[in-house]
Amino acid sequence: MSSTVTPKEPVPETIDELCALIEAADADLHKRLRAVSALGDKLSGDSAVPAAQSLQGMQCLMSRLRHEKSVSVLVHVISVLSRVKAQASVGLLMDVLLATQTDIFENPPEGEKPSEFRESDEAVRLRSAAAQALGRLGDDRAIVPLMSILNDKSVNYRLRLAAAESLGKLGDEHAMMPLLEIIRDEREKSLYLKESAVKALGMLGDIRAIEPLIDVLESKRGIKDKFNFLKEQIIEAIGRIGQPSRKATDTLIAALTDPASSIRLAAVEALGELGDQACLAELKMCVFDKDDDVAKAAIYAVYRLCGESGVRQLLTMDNLPQFLREEIESYIP
Repeated sequence: MSSTVTPKEPVPETIDELCALIEAADADLHKRLRAVSALGDKLSGDSAVPAAQSLQGMQCLMSRLRHEKSVSVLVHVISVLSRVKAQASVGLLMDVLLATQTDIFENPPEGEKPSEFRESDEAVRLRSAAAQALGRLGDDRAIVPLMSILNDKSVNYRLRLAAAESLGKLGDEHAMMPLLEIIRDEREKSLYLKESAVKALGMLGDIRAIEPLIDVLESKRGIKDKFNFLKEQIIEAIGRIGQPSRKATDTLIAALTDPASSIRLAAVEALGELGDQACLAELKMCVFDKDDDVAKAAIYAVYRLCGESGVRQLLTMDNLPQFLREEIESYIP
């Protein structure tokens, strides 16, 4: 028994035709989505597109932000606008983020009330896409609306999560305190949000965040399982910020004995990034960690701190497993 695959109907090739299909609300949804992708390809990679047609394509996509009624098309349009670095779309994206001045929020589909639609999963999906796009576009104008979303506890945690990560990408120092408050707030029940706030702080790279991050990590010491990923994220953020201090090094050394191998691994990697040789003795002992990934990471951390001479010294240690000897020798010319 044979089967045949019906080939996809080709989308139009010219920008005029693509825009017409994208704007045709009664057209097949999949065709419209493919047309959005095709238009994005032309705007990002086809140097033969005349400037006037390129502008037409951008205006078509930005017009959809204001007037489109399909969430799927809107999310696709937002993805393309961020991919082609459409800075002119920042204001419109902020409106989508805040669920204002756009047709889909003022006159939602399927007869839903605007207030109900704003709280729906589809609206959260759409607004989160706008938040993520604003982070990728890197325009400082997005900081205030993103912070307003982040600080509003009535907002869905997934949208706040997207806002937190975008603030980290934007790199504005004014975002540091709101992010820290989310991490320290015991009334904030969303661990996902706290983890995203920590990740954002790591991306911001502000050394003022290290002490508060250490304090949060210390407060969770001894609490198993529930906070493991949060602790991993804090350790990674400390390493990423990369400001050696006695307190930071001691805190990470203490994490080397955590029952969770994932936390020990994060601590080894962070110590290698910090570059403080005060942890060298403890890192060398991690070569004997019962978790192979931790042991291998310790070898690399020693190499980062001391270079070839450091890993050569590891070869003199007694009872070193053969697979680790081979790992060490891979760092030696």
